[in-house]
Amino acid sequence: MKLFHIIAGAQNSRAFSNMGQVFGFSDEIMAQTVRYFIPPISKAIEKQAQTPGGLISILELLGSRRYDRFLDDPRIFGHPQVSKEGQRVLDFLFEREARLQKIVENRARVLPVDAATLRRLFPVIAVMVMGAVEVRTRRPLGVILHRVAKGETDDRAVANPFMALAQHLRKQEKQERDGRRRRLFSFFGVTQPAQQPAKAPAGATRGLFESA
Repeated sequence: MKLFHIIAGAQNSRAFSNMGQVFGFSDEIMAQTVRYFIPPISKAIEKQAQTPGGLISILELLGSRRYDRFLDDPRIFGHPQVSKEGQRVLDFLFEREARLQKIVENRARVLPVDAATLRRLFPVIAVMVMGAVEVRTRRPLGVILHRVAKGETDDRAVANPFMALAQHLRKQEKQERDGRRRRLFSFFGVTQPAQQPAKAPAGATRGLFESA
């Protein structure tokens, strides 16, 4: 399911109406605004997920909060803590304020909403998009986790497959670094005990964040 449709169906399909009541716009304008802001956010997520380190960071970000619960709570609109959390997401994805402002200004040219209001909406929309990403990926990531763990997963890992997979990939990265170090030592005539490398679902996991 597309991220926009997941967001539209949140809060008993009243997400845009609830959003409009707080910010003073119709639900149609709020829906259009969210639709216009999804592409830069989703593309930034995809870009991050293209490298092993970036993929791990995305998984850790998703595992750090229950964004899907934010998405389903109508109280998120206008809540300062949600705006702060959304800004944390934006800072992670875009890094530079100038980039965020450029996105806002470009959308202010085509939306009936002023740039200052769009800048206030941007963090809230970021939280909504992250919630939609979590809704869309939680189950398939749980299946991947079950496969790589060969069925040996505890309740904590099942409840948060994002963080569990991030930990698995970090462990694999360390084993690969150790392997490279052993080969270097071997080149100089030094040997170290071998360790069994873990199989990681990096390719399958990364694919879940494409075409968000």
